[in-house]
Amino acid sequence: MKKTLTRRTALSTALAALGSSAFAVAPLNSLRPIARPGVSSGLLDGAASIVRSFSFKGQVSCALIDPETGVFLDAYFPETELPPASVTKALTAAYGLQELGRDFQFITRLSLQGRVTNGELVGDVILTGSADPTFHTDDLVNFAKALQKTGIQRIKGRLLIVDNGFPYLREIDSGQLPQANYNPAIAGVNLNLNRVQFEWVRQAGGDYDLSMSAPGRIYRPQIPSIGIRVEERDAPSYAYQYASKREEWSVQRSALGKDGGRWLPARNPRRYAGEAFQVICAEMGIQLPSPTIVEGQHPDAVIAVDIAQKKSRPYHEIAKSMLKLSTNLTAEVIGLIASGAPNLRHSAAALSKFAQAHGMRGAVVDHSGLSDQSRLSSGGLAMFMAWHHRNGLADLLKPKILRHKGKPMAGVDLRVKTGTLNFVSSLSGYLTYEGKSLGFAILTADMARREKVKGNENPRGAKGWEARSRSLQYALLRDWLGHLR
Repeated sequence: MKKTLTRRTALSTALAALGSSAFAVAPLNSLRPIARPGVSSGLLDGAASIVRSFSFKGQVSCALIDPETGVFLDAYFPETELPPASVTKALTAAYGLQELGRDFQFITRLSLQGRVTNGELVGDVILTGSADPTFHTDDLVNFAKALQKTGIQRIKGRLLIVDNGFPYLREIDSGQLPQANYNPAIAGVNLNLNRVQFEWVRQAGGDYDLSMSAPGRIYRPQIPSIGIRVEERDAPSYAYQYASKREEWSVQRSALGKDGGRWLPARNPRRYAGEAFQVICAEMGIQLPSPTIVEGQHPDAVIAVDIAQKKSRPYHEIAKSMLKLSTNLTAEVIGLIASGAPNLRHSAAALSKFAQAHGMRGAVVDHSGLSDQSRLSSGGLAMFMAWHHRNGLADLLKPKILRHKGKPMAGVDLRVKTGTLNFVSSLSGYLTYEGKSLGFAILTADMARREKVKGNENPRGAKGWEARSRSLQYALLRDWLGHLR
């Protein structure tokens, strides 16, 4: 019998059902007749038939919900918990909206403390970060220009890089390969997403000219504390060591072509930013000392004088870009700022608690989805989407064209966040047709195959598996849309 429920009651009822085995076989309402209650397999009519038709290798969990009523319309193993991958960023974006607000801005400051005599500052130049994930080399150029306008040419003091108490993470996920630039360090000062540009040019004799830089539109400062060398070896392609304030990379000769370049993660981002600023200032005729890292608040900050500031775009614009480009560093910064926690473990726990209060089942271990140790259920994720349908999350998600036989399906508004790891693929968001919007989540994974290929940057079969998963996900969306029409 179809039930008439208020939004609050419906959500509460569905959430309660999610915690019982009954949810797997008896949703409150359905777009089509469902399997009879008591079927132990947990297969529901619509999604189940699509999944069966694909003979998909791996686990599948999906759910479709009406955000207006909280009624689950279709589902397939909705209680199964799988890695969400980058769909985690949708939770993080909603968390940031609640804790920071749409108009929150990151502010990075350049200030001076001391006195100036004959072009010499007797005191400190202070770069104070706010963990701005959008801070770029061009912003350092603007700071250097502001310093140049003061007439200061040399410093009898220090160049201080202040992280303002933001927690430092050497990396997001320890299970990634060292050269994975999507697994950067996180700090109170983040430059170029904490990536350094490695470039190589092959010379006539077979040797290489190598460089490590922080490129901007005009200046391309070389970073003295990050080195790289070429080695003759069978494996690995890249190796990394950190010792005595210096980062050392080595690269397998056969991994390099004639000329090329790629981003590598910078593991000491505060020194990276400080050295880039030092080099840029030198090119402008200003001699700065090597940077000194200050953890926490600088004791003389109250008497320092700001000479330049960089304000980021408003939070909602940063979050929208983060969801579109799936930038891991941005997600981790948002989560850590929103929680105020001292480390990633506690911050991820705060995000999990926030999500669980809005229908989520399972827990996450980071804010970006880079780790495969997070586990969420599609039923809980769809419930979370339902809660946040009117809270601005839909406006942040990336629009996607839903196609049938290669042609766009008219009148459809699809907003999604995708997630991908090797042999893990997820999709969640909102499907809207003729003003009716539904929240959904589709999680797929083959964890056995994923475990076998760990340590392989481009494992055989992963791209084909992902393509098959995406085909299944969009087949489910088309089927659900067919019942909306």
